[in-house]
Amino acid sequence: MSRSPACRIAGRSPLSMFAVVLLVGCLAPVQAGEAVRPVSERFAAPDVREVPDFQKHVIPLLGRLGCNSAKCHGSFQGQGGFRLSLFGFDFASDHAALTAEATSEDGARVKTTSAADSLVLRKPTLKTDHEGGKRLEAGGWEHRLLLRWIEAGAKGSQAARDLVRLDVSPAEIVFRDRRADVSLKVMAVWKDGTREDVTGLCRFRSNDDSVVTVDAKGHAVVAGVGDTHIVVFYDNGVTAVPVMRPRDGRSLDPPDGTFANPIDGFVATKLAKLGMRPSAVCSDAEFLRRASIDITGSLPTPDEVESFLASKGPRKRSRKINELLGRPEYAAWWTNKICDFTGCSPTAQTAVLEVGQALSIQWYRWVHRRVAENLGYDKLVEGIVLSEGRQGDQTTGEYSAEMSSYVRREDPADFSTRKTMPHYWTRNSIAKPKSKALAFAHSFLGIQLQCAECHKHPFDRWTQRDFTEFTRFFEGVGARGKGPGFPQFAAARAGEVIRWPFLVARTDEPLELQLLGSGTVSIEAGADPRRPIMEWMSDPTNPWFARAFVNRVWASYFHVGIVEPPDAFTPANPPSHPALLKWLTRGFVDNKFNMKWLHRQITDSQAYQRSWKPNATNRQDRRNFSRAIPRRLPAEVVYDAVKQATAATDKLQVIRGNLKRRATGFLSMRMAGTYAMNVFGKPSRSLNCDCERVNQPSLLQAVFLHNDPLIRMRLDESGWIDEVAEAATGPKAKATAADRARWIRLAWLRTVGRPPSETEVSRAERHLATSKSIPDGLRDLLWALINTKEFVLNH
Repeated sequence: MSRSPACRIAGRSPLSMFAVVLLVGCLAPVQAGEAVRPVSERFAAPDVREVPDFQKHVIPLLGRLGCNSAKCHGSFQGQGGFRLSLFGFDFASDHAALTAEATSEDGARVKTTSAADSLVLRKPTLKTDHEGGKRLEAGGWEHRLLLRWIEAGAKGSQAARDLVRLDVSPAEIVFRDRRADVSLKVMAVWKDGTREDVTGLCRFRSNDDSVVTVDAKGHAVVAGVGDTHIVVFYDNGVTAVPVMRPRDGRSLDPPDGTFANPIDGFVATKLAKLGMRPSAVCSDAEFLRRASIDITGSLPTPDEVESFLASKGPRKRSRKINELLGRPEYAAWWTNKICDFTGCSPTAQTAVLEVGQALSIQWYRWVHRRVAENLGYDKLVEGIVLSEGRQGDQTTGEYSAEMSSYVRREDPADFSTRKTMPHYWTRNSIAKPKSKALAFAHSFLGIQLQCAECHKHPFDRWTQRDFTEFTRFFEGVGARGKGPGFPQFAAARAGEVIRWPFLVARTDEPLELQLLGSGTVSIEAGADPRRPIMEWMSDPTNPWFARAFVNRVWASYFHVGIVEPPDAFTPANPPSHPALLKWLTRGFVDNKFNMKWLHRQITDSQAYQRSWKPNATNRQDRRNFSRAIPRRLPAEVVYDAVKQATAATDKLQVIRGNLKRRATGFLSMRMAGTYAMNVFGKPSRSLNCDCERVNQPSLLQAVFLHNDPLIRMRLDESGWIDEVAEAATGPKAKATAADRARWIRLAWLRTVGRPPSETEVSRAERHLATSKSIPDGLRDLLWALINTKEFVLNH
């Protein structure tokens, strides 16, 4: 059963108001006595004597009214000379801004001697002109709360109180009726044991207004079929309530029995709640092409397709998955994926492109070696995070000789055998500690900290103080020395030893540093500040490290993450299937961060092997894995696929296996920034965002496949067409109807990975019959097939 993110115990409560099924989390008492009543009730009475708390009541109310939003006084320049911290949580500065002496003839914002004349009350009630419009009703509970605070001396917070959690009821909403609605109730639980109904002080947001809308009071109204979350904000707390509206208002019977792959049980349970039937399993040809592209970045060869279609046995797909994971192309392609989110980029390394390219190739090959060896993901990352410049007692001269040996033109040393990989830290693009903190959080935690650099994160728990503390870990980490210019690099290529910058990672003094969302660590002077971060990340209880990688791998296979976007782990963006993500993460950790275990578990599920063809119940589904979502091939795969589709038969295995000449392999770094890669969305890896890789189709891509010189060259110089020409028009040529049928079949197998239908064969034969020659006709067919959606999409 789904649980509220904040609940300790969950149970069912039989609420049936408005024909809504509500799964309500039981609230475990933290102290004797009842919870404090809502402020909307306590401050409704004109004679109320309670004094509101600045942190608990005043700042949250200003937030709910929109006063500290980016469009109002929370903007960087403020409004009308009055600036609040964006989204609150800088209590000292907000209190100072509210209680500052008058700076205009309108008077002071807060006047303790004449509370009713305070601008903070007059402007939002429009007793004084206010560009922000009317925000308060004079005499209403919000007005009375602020008035009472001012009358009592407008005191600030002596010390920030710690909010433990927000308990929201209902903990889950399943709307049965298309006109159903429900009101949320939010209970704040503080570290001192206080529990208070803060519903009237919260901000509410629907993650999808097409499914449910919610107003400022927490009143939710169903809008359409599907599922989403309502997000609740109060103080530093953010929590999300799952909302579902099944098709026709009816859930299906929960799945009975056990599933061979637990993934399918988790997916089926939610689909049943949504009244959604999954699509059928895809065909063998679709599976082979899909799995080959996703796992190895390659098309299957014609012989491979024919063999797989002819093979029998209930486990043939499982065997094929294992075979694909054992190929060198798997390591080459998934190294590319890891390089994407760790930021391996020639232009990020240095201003000298040739040097940047060399360092990026070293980076790629270092990661590739470990993926090929199936080293645990935690150990792979450790070799990056705790990387060293000079190793052991190595002198500067010895280090320079080592680094020069990797770039010399003749007989270069193998950088991949190096114990650690320092290029992650020595990039010019993250020279500053703040840049390192942002890149690190994105790469290894799936967290975006950009907002917290300047203010409280609007959709997460992170404050500016959290960001500042995390940044301190990286203040002693960076490159010493200047990188080589082109003349020096050219000398190193010729075999000379040149000076290279080297990585240093140590503190100058003892430090007490705060880990994100965790405790403090003590670091001695001269120690490596990255070590406690790595220990914290590799702890099985870490809430981000393993989950972020598991989610990224899942998103690569399904075109949507369990958390989507995959690098946006926030309480306001919860998993679509929290139990599934938890189970997969636990399995990944229990299997010692075995990447192949994760790939195998995902691809051997019914969820992954479903057809893209929708049924009446799942046509609009894009987040619950009821069907495959067709997606455009990645840039590197498109480049290699065109090359493979047009290659001579005896070159197919060579082209697929020669990683030095594959865009999905070692050629990847050299092709970065080229026209073909840019057109098809290969990322420059200059941003801390998974969104930088673009998989959406565009008009420019269509033009490229239609008539780019590269495509024309591949077709004009096609080794396979030359083979056909020799057989069809050579001196001893005697092409039969069977030959033509075989060539037509091969055209389809080479491009879309399946045999042609009877209708397609008939059309192709008519085209060959009217072509100038059979080779010309087949060249036309290849061009046409390369320009189909079926070729350019992975489906």
